[in-house]
Amino acid sequence: MTTSTNEIASFLAGKDLALPQGSLILVTGASGYIGAHVVNEALLAGYKVRGTSRTLEKCNRSKQLFSNNPNHSTAVVANYDIDNVFDEAIQDCDAVIHVASDMTFGPHPNEVITPVVKGTKSILRSAAKNASVKRFVLTSSSCAVLMPSLDRCLRVGKKDWNEDSIKKAWESPPYTVERAVDVYAASKTEGERALWEFVKDEKPAFVANAILPNVNMGGILSSPGVTGDAVLRVSRGEIPKNIGPQYMIDVIDDARLHIIAAVLDGSLENDRIFAFNVAFNWTDIVNAIKEVRPAAVGVAIPQKDEPRDLSEVPNEQGAKLLREWYAQETGYKPLVQTVRENLEEWV
Repeated sequence: MTTSTNEIASFLAGKDLALPQGSLILVTGASGYIGAHVVNEALLAGYKVRGTSRTLEKCNRSKQLFSNNPNHSTAVVANYDIDNVFDEAIQDCDAVIHVASDMTFGPHPNEVITPVVKGTKSILRSAAKNASVKRFVLTSSSCAVLMPSLDRCLRVGKKDWNEDSIKKAWESPPYTVERAVDVYAASKTEGERALWEFVKDEKPAFVANAILPNVNMGGILSSPGVTGDAVLRVSRGEIPKNIGPQYMIDVIDDARLHIIAAVLDGSLENDRIFAFNVAFNWTDIVNAIKEVRPAAVGVAIPQKDEPRDLSEVPNEQGAKLLREWYAQETGYKPLVQTVRENLEEWV
């Protein structure tokens, strides 16, 4: 929380906003790595937030994190895939940002994909019943479009979907751990498709957008999640085995793109925004750590001649939006800055 509320809120004041400052945003998964930053950026931009978490304990931790900010409230929603479960939390909200998802990386498709799709449909139905909701944003994922392509150049666009992971996820048993990544990818793919099918079939009054982030790195407010501690692990001598070379994005950039799509930029409608900064491998991360902490010892040693993700993705829009709405000259944060903040805010 290094940027003051007055700085960002004042910068946005007077701009033509999709929803006025002071509007209430429902943020699900608010105690998670990305969710906490979404809440923080919303508050910094001058909006009110009601954040949902699965337990009262997590809600209380969120209140402490944001110093009992009067513009921040919480709600417990334990089981996202139950019909009407969001009805109470969503009352009087002007926008919804649905960040929460299944991050267990379980290998059984019915235990991961099915609840994610049901949960997406559940919150969409609750939003559609509430006349105050004007805009809806879903946190999708890079893997809803593609998996990292290390051996060939793969070009994808906004109309592409990760059909391969869906096929692999739903193959016949046994459901071994090797299937977990494809099951997760399929859950994000089918979850986002559920959004667009709902918009097409139900024609809700609200505007919908999806954010598709790749690996999130950077400062940690609450839980580091699956990826937020990756840089820290490398600084302590470990190369994460569960994350291979692919694209990355700073978690604050990701959160800001959510805010832009939800309440700032009214021109964004039914859009898929690729939140990809640059392709990285662990050699890049090690070099960045050594640049920002030249005296560091015990930093991991990556394999020689590491591969790199050769995918070509339409990530220019995200950079453009960050320049326009947050005056970030480079668009996305440089990787070295992300690594510096990841280390400074937690270590």
